[in-house]
Amino acid sequence: MFERGGAGGGEAEPEHGPEGRSLARLGEVFDQLRDAVILYGVDGAVDDHNARLLDMYEIGREDVRLFEVGAGSAGADHPLDPLRRFWPDLLGGVHKTFECRPRALKDGSLLHVECFARRVDLASGQAVVVDIHDARQRRRAEESLRESKLQLEQLVLSRTRALQEKIRLLEEQEAVVLALSTPVIQVWKGVLVLPLVGTVDARRSEQIMESVLASIARTSSRELIIDITGVPSVGEEVCRCLIQTVQAARLLGATCSLAGISAQVARSLIALDVDWSSLPISGTLQSALQAAIARL
Repeated sequence: MFERGGAGGGEAEPEHGPEGRSLARLGEVFDQLRDAVILYGVDGAVDDHNARLLDMYEIGREDVRLFEVGAGSAGADHPLDPLRRFWPDLLGGVHKTFECRPRALKDGSLLHVECFARRVDLASGQAVVVDIHDARQRRRAEESLRESKLQLEQLVLSRTRALQEKIRLLEEQEAVVLALSTPVIQVWKGVLVLPLVGTVDARRSEQIMESVLASIARTSSRELIIDITGVPSVGEEVCRCLIQTVQAARLLGATCSLAGISAQVARSLIALDVDWSSLPISGTLQSALQAAIARL
């Protein structure tokens, strides 16, 4: 069929006429296939094969007998090791696709093959054809893909860890900034000053409350002066913060007073319609300190 003369025979005599020339051309075509092809008889003997089989496995014609599937064949060392197990199914008409154990080549590399076997009906009778595909290129591509995927996963993991570390440092820095932006200073025995600077939001209001309560409890102070000189404008959030801080300080026995009221802030406080009459208010921090010390 492919190498006219069979697996173990010599070169067949050239055939004459159109049919012979067609068979010769057909044999040449099969020899040029990228896949190796073996034609088995139903008894498991190798009836024919193409030249690619010899090239792929780096063997001579005399070694083709290793591919036989008979009882006395190579057994566990068979180049197509699963073929013997599938042989009864193949003779029953079942198609089989399978991979074989890697085979060492002369250069030390491994040959990986995929096989497709099926029974065929020829004019001369039934046979089994096995196509043997060289899977090394696909294996290399898969291995390269696995390595690239692993490298990408490691890169993503490394970047994620670095990002998490940056987020942690930013959170720590933000906590430090919040603590520094809401310092409660003991300027006199029993007198605390809370200088507010910048914008006050919900998160900072909570930080202010915690700082004030912790400082009053730690120093047992009786006076708390809230200096809002550095607050550019007083809105609802600032007003709410002031009211809550004053109420919390009073629960701990401290008297609160406001300092640093500018004309603009005064107009804002009036616009918010909040009653500040019970809260001592001073225009400057100095006057608020003098009043607080006098009340001690």
